[in-house]
Amino acid sequence: MGGRSRSASIYNTLSERIKTWEYSPGLRLTEEEICSEFSVSRSPVREALNSLVSSRLVVKEEHKGYMVRLIDLREVNELYDTRLVLELEVVRLLCEKGVDTTTLEELRQRWQAIGSKLPEVMDLSASEDELFHNRLAVAADNLVLTQMLADISQRIHFVRLSDITDPDRLERTCKDHLLLLTALEKQDLKASQEIMRQNILWGKEKVDSAIKEALFYAHHMA
Repeated sequence: MGGRSRSASIYNTLSERIKTWEYSPGLRLTEEEICSEFSVSRSPVREALNSLVSSRLVVKEEHKGYMVRLIDLREVNELYDTRLVLELEVVRLLCEKGVDTTTLEELRQRWQAIGSKLPEVMDLSASEDELFHNRLAVAADNLVLTQMLADISQRIHFVRLSDITDPDRLERTCKDHLLLLTALEKQDLKASQEIMRQNILWGKEKVDSAIKEALFYAHHMA
């Protein structure tokens, strides 16, 4: 495995640990420990850590090294506000040009299947929700918009892990997604944007409790 591939592999592993709170906020990350775990030299480790800094998952402090970023409640709320603006633009673009029937049908079948398998699929709820919104962004065919939403999605992933936490919540999410697909199919901008707005704001309401739950989990897993 080449140096760049090793760096990417290390980055993916560490970022997943951070996003799922296996690594809690404030945890120190040392090059020595990471080198030892992955049996690599400092070069790919340093590259991976700097990529985590660029992704705003880790901060680098002078004379102290690398640390998992602390949670900024205001920042998380502002990320949701920004996400709402971007998601509404995705909906506008989709209603303006239409969504291909293949994408609509694939998403519809997927969420109908999820709704029929409750509560067995609860563990997949966060990743499935992210995938749904990503597919819509990709369908809007604006690469900058899609990347901005992907970056935000990564930074609020921990909220989503504590957001859809019971069958009733997932059932409502299924219904919202199916209603949104129907509105998009009709190119009904008003209805589509209202459904999307309620979906995002509902998630934002969980920010405070999600952070508390994640911190509690991280503390007891430490």
